[in-house]
Amino acid sequence: MRILTLGVPKVVSGVFLFLIVSLYLHAQPGGYYTPAETVRIINDLAKKNPDVTRVVTLATTPGKNPVILLEIGKETGRQTRTLPALLVVGNPEGDVPIATSAALYLAGSVLKDPARYEHLTWYIIPALNPDAEAFFTGTPKYRDQRNAQPHNDDMDDLTDEDGCNDLDGNGIITMMRVKDPEGQWIAIKDDPRIMRKANPSKGEKGVYKLYTEGIDDDGDGKYNEDGPGGTNVGINFPHLFKPFTASGGRWPGSAPESFALLKFAAGHPEIAMSMVYGSSDFCLVPPKKGRKGSVDMNKIKVPENMAGMIGADPDKTYSMKELIKMVQPMAPPGFEIDESVIASFLGLGAVVNPLDEDLKFYKELSEQYKKYLKDKGMEAERLDPAAAKDGSVELWAYYHLGLPSFSMDFWTLPKPKKEKKESGGLTIDQLEKMSKEDFLALDEEKIAAFLKENGAPAQFKAANVINMIKSGQVSPKQMASMMKQMPKKEKEEGEADPKTKALIAFSDSNLNGNGYLPWKPFKHPTLGEVEIGGAVPYADNTPPPGMVDSLLKIQVPWIFTLADKLPSLSLLDTKVTPKGGGVYALELWVENKGYLPYPTAMGKRDKHPGPVVVTIDGNNLTFLEGRKRTPVQTVAGLKAVKLSWLIQSEKPGTLNISLTSPSAGSDRKQIKIGG
Repeated sequence: MRILTLGVPKVVSGVFLFLIVSLYLHAQPGGYYTPAETVRIINDLAKKNPDVTRVVTLATTPGKNPVILLEIGKETGRQTRTLPALLVVGNPEGDVPIATSAALYLAGSVLKDPARYEHLTWYIIPALNPDAEAFFTGTPKYRDQRNAQPHNDDMDDLTDEDGCNDLDGNGIITMMRVKDPEGQWIAIKDDPRIMRKANPSKGEKGVYKLYTEGIDDDGDGKYNEDGPGGTNVGINFPHLFKPFTASGGRWPGSAPESFALLKFAAGHPEIAMSMVYGSSDFCLVPPKKGRKGSVDMNKIKVPENMAGMIGADPDKTYSMKELIKMVQPMAPPGFEIDESVIASFLGLGAVVNPLDEDLKFYKELSEQYKKYLKDKGMEAERLDPAAAKDGSVELWAYYHLGLPSFSMDFWTLPKPKKEKKESGGLTIDQLEKMSKEDFLALDEEKIAAFLKENGAPAQFKAANVINMIKSGQVSPKQMASMMKQMPKKEKEEGEADPKTKALIAFSDSNLNGNGYLPWKPFKHPTLGEVEIGGAVPYADNTPPPGMVDSLLKIQVPWIFTLADKLPSLSLLDTKVTPKGGGVYALELWVENKGYLPYPTAMGKRDKHPGPVVVTIDGNNLTFLEGRKRTPVQTVAGLKAVKLSWLIQSEKPGTLNISLTSPSAGSDRKQIKIGG
C-alpha cells in the first residue's frame, strides 16, 4: 500500500541528535500531551468560543481522569436538535498518542472556520481512554491499553502486585532475553538484535526465553503477569465483544468510559457519522469481509417447522434475496420485508461482515482519499494499518448504530526497501493494467513465481492460469481482482516479523537506534545473567513530535470532505392533480442531496437511525389513500423518492407538509389545494 512517510532530517551533531531522540522518548509538549494538558487545551478552546462550545464530562475513569467531550455548533446546549452531528472519538485504546493530538487539531480547525459548524454539530472526544494514555508520558514509559481499574490477572490473593520494573534505569520498559534449554527464540544471524521463534522443522533449536523487563514481585515463578490495569476501553463495545478475555472487560460497557459513550450515543440520534482516531483506517482501507458468522447469508436453510409457512424446501438452501422475495407477498400492504425481518424470523444471528451496498461507498471514498493524499505528495510506502478489533468503537458505530463509520491511524512505520526478487517484480497492479496479449507474452516461470508470492491456492498453476486467460474465461484485470481478494500469505514459522524489521530500519535511520535498543547484559536477581533491550514502547506507532504537525495538517482535513457527503434530505417538488368531487392526487418527492444514503444498508437492516417522516396537516382533510404521517425507510444518495396520496378536501385550503429525520435535516412546504 502506498501512502505517507515524512522523513526526519539527519543531523550531524551528536548532541543535537540526542536532544531530538530525547524529545521522542519523553514526548515533550508540542506534539503530544498528558491527559491534564489535553483537558486544559479543550477548556481553553471553549473559553475562547463560549457561544458555540460546551465541554461535557462524560465519565471519570478509575484513574480519576475525566473523559471530556467538546461540543461545537450553533445548537450547543439545546434540548431540541435539528442539525446533523458528527461524532469523533480519539484514542479509544489509549496507546496511540497521535490520535489525541489529531482530535485536538480537529477541534481547533473547526473553530477557526464558522462555516464548518454552520449546518453541523461536532462532538469531539479527544481521548476516550486517558488512563492508558497517561502511560505514554509517565515514568517509566511502557505501553498498556488498559484503564486503571484494579484487576486480578493471575487470580491469586493479590491484585496488580506483579507489574513491570525498570531494571536498567533508562526510564523505559523493554524486554529481557535469557538463555534457557526450554527457550523457543533465537537471534537472527544477519542482525542479532532481532528475535524470532526457532523452526524445529528446519532443524532449529530455541536458545532464549523472552520476558518483559521486570522481576517476580509476588514470587510465584511468573514475571509481570499481574500489573496495574483492568479494561481496554477500546474493545469494550457490543459488536463481536469477546467475554472472558484478559483486558476486554466483563461485559460490553462494563468500563465507565465505554458505558458513557454508549449512553451518549443513545441520547443523541442526530449523530449522522462517526470517526475514530486510533489504529485502524477505514478511510484508507475499506472494512473487509471474511469474518465467519454462524450463518452464510447466501446459503440459508429454513427449519422444517417454518418452511411450510413460506413455501420453502427444508432440504434446500436459499440466498437472502430469494427468501425476501418468497416472504414479501405474505406481508401486509406497505410492510417491507428486508434482511432484518428474515434474520429475526429465522434467528440467523448478528451480521459480521459489511453489507455490499455499503462497501460500494467505502471503496469509492477510499479511492478518493488515496488520490487526495497523492495530490498532497504523500505517496511513500508504509505498513498497512491495523484491522479493526472485535468490540471496537468503529465496528459498534457501523453494525449497531447503522452509521457511516470511518477511522484514521495517521502513521505507521515506513516499509523497508525490498530486495529485488527473481520473479522480475510482477505485481498485482501491473497485472491489472495488462492486456491479454501482454500477459500471454510472459514466461510461465515468472507467472508461477508471481502466483506463489501472492499466496495463490495450490490449484492455481501457471499453466492453468495461462489457459484461462488464453480462452477468455478471465481477463488479466479480473485475475488481478481475484488476487487482491485472496488472504495474505501467512508468515512462516521461523521468519522474522516484518514489523520488527521496519521498526529497526526506521530506528536506525531516523532515531539514532533509540527506537530499538541493543541487548545489554544485566544481572537479574532470580534469572541470573540476562540481556535487556528490544523495541522501545510506542516507537512502532508514534512518529517523532517533529513529524506530527505535517501529518495532521494533511490528513485531518479529510473529515471535512466526508462531512460534505452526509445525507441531506429535503422536499424536492410537489404536484396536485384534481380528480373531481373534491378529490385530489398529491405527489411529492423527497430528495437526498448528499452522496451517502440515508440510512446505510446496515442502518436499514438495524432500523437505526429511525425513518424519515413526512407529515401533512390541514383543515377538513380526508385521506383516501396514504396516511397523515408517512415514514420513508430509505433514500439513496443523490436520489429522490416519490410519495403519493389521494386526499379529499371539500373546501379550498392549505396543506402544511413537513419532513423530519433524526440526523439528515428537515424541511417544510405549503401548497394550496382545492378552489
